[in-house]
Amino acid sequence: MRLAVAATIACAAILACAAAAAGRAHADPDRTTPPPVRQIAALASAAVEDARRAIAIGRSGEVYEPDGKGNWVHRLDSSTASAVVAAGRAGDAIVALGDGVIYRLAGNGWSAIRLVQHGKAILGGGARSLAAVGRQLFALDQLTRGEPTRLVQAPADILAIGTGARAIIVATATGLFRVSGSRLVAVNAAPPHAHPINDRWAIVDRGAFDLATGKLTSWPPDLAIGVAASAPRDALVAIGTGRTGLELVTLGGGKLARDPLGVTGAAVGVVVDRAGRAVVALSDGRIAVRDKTGWTTTTVVDERASEHPGAAPATSD
Repeated sequence: MRLAVAATIACAAILACAAAAAGRAHADPDRTTPPPVRQIAALASAAVEDARRAIAIGRSGEVYEPDGKGNWVHRLDSSTASAVVAAGRAGDAIVALGDGVIYRLAGNGWSAIRLVQHGKAILGGGARSLAAVGRQLFALDQLTRGEPTRLVQAPADILAIGTGARAIIVATATGLFRVSGSRLVAVNAAPPHAHPINDRWAIVDRGAFDLATGKLTSWPPDLAIGVAASAPRDALVAIGTGRTGLELVTLGGGKLARDPLGVTGAAVGVVVDRAGRAVVALSDGRIAVRDKTGWTTTTVVDERASEHPGAAPATSD
């Protein structure tokens, strides 16, 4: 009998301690569950000439829009059916790619675009976003009977697409081709396995190839190059990872320039404008911004921007 009573008292004491600990954890803000990590998958370039108006897209299709005060805020309650891996612009619209599906963003959220009955799509970059499924190339910013316009059919599956103000370049297993009307013309000078960024630049192993001059520029040997994008004045920008962190690499006018961001992480998108302003999106939800005063870093938020004390570069310069 005494053993039973003792056991009952011990159990009660254990339960009381557990309840007290739970109460302390609930009251102690340091012991609350940390907020979920916001993941950015891509950066859609600005529709106007200001890099700071670029829109960040989350892995689940979250849309983080700039508020003009240095914050990127998620207000639209919408998501994609598959994880986003790339994004861009098709005219005035934002488009994204997830698991071979192209999505278009409207005022009420995302909708899937059907290009063909079967097959997975890829999304290109550059001045305009085009899509391809297998050997077929589609313009997402041109509609024919309400559907994206088919531009051309390649002799082999299209693996990458780069667009510029003057031309469209596609890559297949056999090389690069320039789209000329309804035909494809081989870019004979391009190295094997070149990945077109636009109609001027293609990324190759350890370097960038100028499609206009045929010149190959090697990347700095101490940098691992990740995302790359078009830049004004026929330049190319890329984000490199070195021992001290991330660097913005700009290649144009026969020169290569390096600018450390002062942060580490994995970059998923970069946009640069004519004024030299730059926006770099990191996969962990941070956004690095360069203006005339240098680099600042903020974090995307889900609440109203007024509640967030992040960096606030002006957008009126």
